[in-house]
Amino acid sequence: MITAKDFPSLTDDLQSIFNETAKSKVANMQSSKIFNVFDTDRLTYDHLILHGVSGIQRVADGADLPRINSEEGDTVTWTQDYYGAIFGVTKKMRKFDLHDQISQLPKTLVEDAFDKIEQSLADVLLNGFSASNYADVYGASVAAVGPDGLALFSTVHSNNINSNTFSNIITSNPALSRQAVITARTQGRTHKDPNGIKRPINLDTLIVPVALEDLAERILNSDLMPGSSYNDINSLKGKVTTLIVWECLDTRTDGTDTSAYWFMADSSKVGESLQCLFAERPTLDAPDEIYSNKNWDYSCDFYYAIGRGYPAYIFGSNASGS
Repeated sequence: MITAKDFPSLTDDLQSIFNETAKSKVANMQSSKIFNVFDTDRLTYDHLILHGVSGIQRVADGADLPRINSEEGDTVTWTQDYYGAIFGVTKKMRKFDLHDQISQLPKTLVEDAFDKIEQSLADVLLNGFSASNYADVYGASVAAVGPDGLALFSTVHSNNINSNTFSNIITSNPALSRQAVITARTQGRTHKDPNGIKRPINLDTLIVPVALEDLAERILNSDLMPGSSYNDINSLKGKVTTLIVWECLDTRTDGTDTSAYWFMADSSKVGESLQCLFAERPTLDAPDEIYSNKNWDYSCDFYYAIGRGYPAYIFGSNASGS
């Protein structure tokens, strides 16, 4: 029988199981390869989008250097939300030394926490083709729009400086193919900032669901052109340097089949488009008081916020062909 005197050692065991499982889940999270994940102690976090500066000029001998023109875009605020749950080590579990059942409690709880975090971040991409609110993995209504009031993927992204617009929907929402990847990369490399200065976006990362893994591997890594009878080089080989296969992209939280969706990102800048801010990461806390004949309630809780910033560095297609 597990008694009150065993509480400290039991708590140490549960903490160890929780921490080891959390470590494994974090190591396998695909979202951290796309989102800029960081810690903050702020309840609300203000993010200023700096569109870029212009002003480099030829300077006459003896003349003063010109001052640059700094173009500040939208300011967006992201607010932390609170999540968590409790599991109880019951009297039955303690009386009959049901260690196998007890050890599964922290393991499944932390798995659930990280699975929900991961799916909530995947849903940002999967719901990025509409400006309508959607229900997230926790059942809450989430605003799908970014700081410009448009869906994450839009043909007319705007800024608050001038009338310039840009698109980060892969043209005509094609199914994944070699030509579609080439089209997206061309689209990104011709991007201009609100100053009218060319700021090429290097779409060097392909992000796909499991269903598209084999096709993506052949498109990117075949020595010759896949699907072609010509003995020609694969010009994409080495240019799209990272393939991310993300299990959470196959199905949206609402059950929609999204296994044909695919995305591309500029690995050096995508953190400006997608952010995940933790005020507190998932932790396991022991009960403040224990009772010999009641549940010993352990809790897991955390705070985090999802940030949608300047969307230029993440492109997407829902394969609708329109």
